[in-house]
Amino acid sequence: MDLSSIALAVFGIGLLIFIHEGGHFLAARAAGVRVEVFSLGFGPRLGGFHWRGTDFRLSAVPFGGYVMVAGQDPSDRRYPAEQCLWSKSVGQRALFWSGGVVMNLLFALITFPLVFSAGVRFEAPVIGVVPAGTPAWEAGLRAGERVLQVGTKEVYSLQNMMIEVALAGRKPVDLLLEDAGGARRVVQIQPRYDADQGLYGIGIGPAYDASAVQVEVEPGGPAAAAGMQSGDRLVAVDGDPEAVFTPLESLDARAFTVEGPSGERTLTLTPAPTTDGVPPLIGVRPLPNRVAGIKPGVDAVARLGLARGDELLAIDGRRFLEADLAAFAAAEPDPTTWAVRRAGKELALTAELSAADRRALADSVALTAPPSLQVVPTADGAAAKAGLRAGDVLVSLDGVTLRDWEHLRATVREQGETPLHATVLRPAPDHRPGEELGGAEVDLTIHPQRTPIADFGFTRSIPPLMNEVRAASFFEAIRVGTVCSIDLVKQLYVTMKRLITGEVGAKNLGGIIRISQVSYQAAQRGMSWFWYFLALLSVNLAFVNLLPIPVLDGGHLLFLLIERVKGSPVSGKVFGYSQVVGLVFVLLLVIFVTYNDILRLL
Repeated sequence: MDLSSIALAVFGIGLLIFIHEGGHFLAARAAGVRVEVFSLGFGPRLGGFHWRGTDFRLSAVPFGGYVMVAGQDPSDRRYPAEQCLWSKSVGQRALFWSGGVVMNLLFALITFPLVFSAGVRFEAPVIGVVPAGTPAWEAGLRAGERVLQVGTKEVYSLQNMMIEVALAGRKPVDLLLEDAGGARRVVQIQPRYDADQGLYGIGIGPAYDASAVQVEVEPGGPAAAAGMQSGDRLVAVDGDPEAVFTPLESLDARAFTVEGPSGERTLTLTPAPTTDGVPPLIGVRPLPNRVAGIKPGVDAVARLGLARGDELLAIDGRRFLEADLAAFAAAEPDPTTWAVRRAGKELALTAELSAADRRALADSVALTAPPSLQVVPTADGAAAKAGLRAGDVLVSLDGVTLRDWEHLRATVREQGETPLHATVLRPAPDHRPGEELGGAEVDLTIHPQRTPIADFGFTRSIPPLMNEVRAASFFEAIRVGTVCSIDLVKQLYVTMKRLITGEVGAKNLGGIIRISQVSYQAAQRGMSWFWYFLALLSVNLAFVNLLPIPVLDGGHLLFLLIERVKGSPVSGKVFGYSQVVGLVFVLLLVIFVTYNDILRLL
């Protein structure tokens, strides 16, 4: 744990609270209102000082802060009227309640240009992994392409690009892409809702920087014995620069090219097989028999009538029990009939397909696994040795009926290397229309095993590909900073709308724990990024406080608007009840976002 980063994160959060409440303090003083308390935090007073009639204090509960002024409650008559908030005009009171928001926005408008003048490093909006079946795969996006625009909006980071896509919701978006050679193209893509993330996305992974892969050498291991040193840059594995990213699973000797202070050198390492930290496994994976994605424009798919979401039951009368469509692609040209389940109904899809059609169809259809426990055993795994076959359905282990994959994993972990008595349902190889999975129950004894992994004696640090955004001049920095501030307000507004419509999941809301985590991470990334993050957080704080919820600044401003329209304040009864309702709502929201934060930690 980096104590300096923790201190910097605490300073940053405290600074934003100070700025927000400082806005209220200055507005109150400007209106001639007596300020009784200026507090960072809530609850019991830990310490502080008095100055010009104000108690400046640090309080025990570090969840924000407050400014208490004379006459904030209209029934408060302890001080002369000219020192009380209730006696001031609607405009002066509006200035008081908007003071914090104004100061937060001013802080962002000042900070953004400064950090963009110095330069801020972001994850580059470059496409990394494109998993089969995702919207990006369907649209033909390629690894290494840089996203320049989403619609008409220029993007400067991977996160910025993903936010723009998420906020488009169900609407198709146009991406302006540029490849390594500078060629540009526009691709339209249909985002898809990801229930795990609670957002619409296109399903890409980040690009990694092959030029910055460093190693951390473990004492006494093969790498240390061969002369590899911590901090060396990994250049290639077996002569392949791209292999610096790939898992090192083989137990065979490998040639690693590294670069250090003494120059570039190639070291041949023979790994030490180890089972340390490797859990016992039975060696199964889900049977991929659901259509996850289909590339557009493939005539063979159109003629067959296959659709995303179809569950493959059988091809040409034989149950689909394969790991992929390779066998179908290699079969002789012939009319083909596919039995699929779509929206709970079984359908028969038929088409005349040539050999080229079969290959094109197999290349353009991506399969994924449904939640069922229909499995494919891994080669040489414990399940395969016990006689489990592709397509078998795991029903129970040691008499415990299995619910889902997580239950299966937990059961195997609990049993360790103790033999497991498994009951599986083995489907009949032939399929008749309308027939359920059926088959015969088979009892097997599976011996979970720890498969040795290759230990080369070093770990890799693989950073994402970064790019620096730096304004060419101070006036350009002002422009970029202003645009960034306005864009963020727009994003927050659209996010709020998407939360209401369900297009953004509430699981994405975060509270003080999440803010503290991200503040700590921002402090570790350097000062430019830290101040950039504080400016973002400041705009967020301003936006949230402007929401028309009683007890928040926006709620008080709403009551002032009502007073301006009707010519008199709302009744004390209405005001009092609204404050209670607003307080309960805010407390429930705090509990909910804290619950989200704890789930993220777990």
